[in-house]
Amino acid sequence: METPSWLWLTHWGARLVLLVLAGLSVASVAVILDRRKVLRLEGGSPERKGSDLEQARQALRQAADPKGRDALKRLAEASPSGEGASAVLLDYLKLMAAMAPEKGATPSAVSIDRSTRSYLTLRRSGLEKGLTLLATVGSNAPFIGLFGTVLGIIQAFGELSSGQGGQQGGTASVMGAISEALIATAVGLLVAIPAVIAFNVFQKRVREILLPCEVLRDEVVAALESARVSEGEARRGG
Repeated sequence: METPSWLWLTHWGARLVLLVLAGLSVASVAVILDRRKVLRLEGGSPERKGSDLEQARQALRQAADPKGRDALKRLAEASPSGEGASAVLLDYLKLMAAMAPEKGATPSAVSIDRSTRSYLTLRRSGLEKGLTLLATVGSNAPFIGLFGTVLGIIQAFGELSSGQGGQQGGTASVMGAISEALIATAVGLLVAIPAVIAFNVFQKRVREILLPCEVLRDEVVAALESARVSEGEARRGG
């Protein structure tokens, strides 16, 4: 009996699904390796995170003093390899050094807050590059694999109905074809699970890298607001 044309379509469709999954796997691995390298360089040494943040906090506390600009510059010019602070924190300190007061002038809390938020938004966008692909692969790869399995099962029962397996070997032929079809689901899960794990790990790492900058921003804004209120009360009292 001649093989129906739709059986050929399901046959090649199931194999096309496996090729798509293979391509998604290669793309995921490339993103994982790239983000691992970038986040390790940007984050600096985890052991120095506490001391880096404390040094930055002390320098920013001196920002109201004319010497504060020099303190910020010295800290911001630390080794970009992470010896003095993480790369993101160093860039943030350079931004704060550029906005530090000169001749006793006090920067606006609003300007500090807005510039810092813009900076963190840009850095977050750069750090999260490629994570959308990992999230997409992690959520859709199992369904792509399931689609390949469905095509394989259709092919198996199609061959059985067309009598290609013979009277005696028909059942064995169907079982063998179904077991092969289930490989697509297994491959889909194999591609999705590492992508989901890597996405969650990298998201957590991005938050950890940006957290010191957010802490310093809140402290600086709070200090400036407090200074502004104290200055206003002093003027009214005088």
